[in-house]
Order: sequence, then C-alpha cells, then structure tokens
Amino acid sequence: MRLVRLATCALLLVAGSVHAAPLDRAVVEMLENFSLPVPNPPNVVVCHGFGCTYRTLIGLGPRDVKQLQKLMAGAKASPEAERHAIGAVYAWFEQRVAPEAGTAKAVARTSPRYMRDPEQFDCFDKTHNATELLALLEHFGLLHHHVIDVPQSRGVPILLQHTTAVIREKTSGQRWSVDGWTRSNGERPDIFPMEYWAAQN
Repeated sequence: MRLVRLATCALLLVAGSVHAAPLDRAVVEMLENFSLPVPNPPNVVVCHGFGCTYRTLIGLGPRDVKQLQKLMAGAKASPEAERHAIGAVYAWFEQRVAPEAGTAKAVARTSPRYMRDPEQFDCFDKTHNATELLALLEHFGLLHHHVIDVPQSRGVPILLQHTTAVIREKTSGQRWSVDGWTRSNGERPDIFPMEYWAAQN
C-alpha cells in the first residue's frame, strides 16, 4: 500500500498568476505506467522511499510562488537561461520540501539497500518530482522555451534501468534530461542533451 503523509494545509492559488495547461497525454501515460501520481498543480505531491512508496502533500503559499518567479526571472532570455533557471528551481524545491518530507539527508545514486527508506529517493521518485515541479512552473506561466516531454529510461529494464524527467526545447525540438538522481538533496540536477544522457552508464 502506498503511504500518504499530509504535511500541511491550505494549497494556495495566486490570483492572476495561473496559466494552467494539461500535461501531454504521453507524459501522463508514462507516469501511470510507472505507478506514479500525475501532477495536478498547484497541488504538489513529493514521492520518496523508492517507487513513490511515500507521498507527501506539500502546501505552497504566496511566498513560494514569489520565490519561483524570482528564480525564473531571467529564464525568458534564452533556452539556455531557462534551463539554468530550472536547475536553480529544482535545487531550491528539494530544500523547500525536505523538512516536511523528511528527505534532507537524501544521497546521490541510491542503491537497493535504501529501499523503503523514507529519507531517500530512487530515480522514479526523482522523475516524478521533477515532472511535478515542471508542471508547477508551467501552471504559473513560468516556462517559455520548453515543454514537458515523456520521461525516458536507459539501461537494462527493471533491474538496471535508470529513468529521468525530460523537457523539450520548443524551437529546436532538442530534448534535455532533468535528472536529480545523480545528485544529493538540494543540488542542481543533470540537465543534459538526451543523446548524451542516454549514453551514460
């Protein structure tokens, strides 16, 4: 059974800041195939404990939205600037939710020995959380140069498979990983061209 921890309260909308757009159906289907919750911004569910065993509902308020807007302020300049901003938002978001989710001590490249540990993430948790965050940015109209694409995997299915969230640049069609599994909690994710990401071990 999946365990749900209700970490707070009122989930707030900021009037005039909402630009809701539904996730691409292919993204939704991929998340469902992995038994991961589908993002429903502005509600935020953080997966942890491997395979989204634990699901912590996070309440975001106006101060959080202002911080998102601040970190994304320079993102309009170029696709490169937006990817840099996404990395900064990702790092901030992990630090923001850690006290409520209990994930402040999450380490990089977790192995099966951490399975069911609520303080840790596997790549499926990280993929969901990154997609959740990207959906939140899209919801508040903060993504200009990229759209959320279908999560991708590399390696041997199941036992040695590694999965990442993906964004796609609107003008070029280039896809990029948003992979936080290789980093400890609160660090910038690997935002690499998918061809490069797929070739890594």
